[in-house]
Amino acid sequence: MPKWKTVRVKQELVAVAERTLEKNRYRSLSEFVSEAIRLRLDELKQSHEKVAEKQAKYPVIHERLLYTSNHMWAIVTPEGNIRVGLSEYAQRHLKGIAGIQTDPVGCEVKKEEPFGVVETWMFMFDLYSPVSGKIIKINEDLQDDPFIINDNPYEIAWIAEIKPNNLITLEEDLRDLMKLHQYKMWTFKLGRSRILGL
Repeated sequence: MPKWKTVRVKQELVAVAERTLEKNRYRSLSEFVSEAIRLRLDELKQSHEKVAEKQAKYPVIHERLLYTSNHMWAIVTPEGNIRVGLSEYAQRHLKGIAGIQTDPVGCEVKKEEPFGVVETWMFMFDLYSPVSGKIIKINEDLQDDPFIINDNPYEIAWIAEIKPNNLITLEEDLRDLMKLHQYKMWTFKLGRSRILGL
């Protein structure tokens, strides 16, 4: 027999459910919960359809992506900023992403130092900046739906955009990153190693 987990629900939600039941719209609390779950699933489906539409409109040119040994990708935007995200290899090992937290906009970041974290149901995974600079944008879509990283970590699921300190240090930072074929070879050599052990 399965063991049931206790779930703590906010008191306001309980009050809303009780008021709804008093209006006789639902016959039972289980009917109310079933409809709430169905509505949420419909929202998630629509959200994933929107993601697919955006991916079709804004394709990432994978050959222009650069990678770090910490499984972050980077690409130079037309404005000269650096957009960063989590690699396909990393997201495959980070199933069950529950949330993504980053330093706020305006925060200074340093190359190869953490600027955020990916939370899974099991552990936390640090996000390391591939370049030095200042965070100028955070992907708000990830705050509402962090699961989009598992759908496609490149087009719509970028994490942050960083304005580099200056062009000289940017060139040096980018020179240290791997191109796509180098990163693929490097991850192939990792074999079946779990991402936590890297």
